[in-house]
Amino acid sequence: MFKEFNAHPKGIKTDDCVVRAIATAANKDYLEVRRDLNRRKRELGYSSYKDTKFLYEFLKDCPRLIFKPIKGEPRIKGSDFTKLHSRGTYILKMAEHVTICIDGIIYDTWDCTYLSVYTAWQVLI
Repeated sequence: MFKEFNAHPKGIKTDDCVVRAIATAANKDYLEVRRDLNRRKRELGYSSYKDTKFLYEFLKDCPRLIFKPIKGEPRIKGSDFTKLHSRGTYILKMAEHVTICIDGIIYDTWDCTYLSVYTAWQVLI
């Protein structure tokens, strides 16, 4: 369900979850992805690639799963998502975080499986 992984080339643990998730999902170089995100955010008129609206725009061509809250029921957690989606690659927008789930395993620098999942984009490789 969770495996520690850091796509940062120097192994630094920093607030770069968007870059790490996209680089891992696309199997691309971290620095290349960060440059591309910075270029695209400027083109689209955002001040940061960490902006949630930017992320939605950047991933708009990927199939999207939306997890709306249901009154009286808890939101789906990362651990639940891994059980429901044991095949495929997904970028998960969670509470204050973005991560990657590949074949039912969340790869990240810390165990975020307890966080609520708001939306997920399927990355078709």
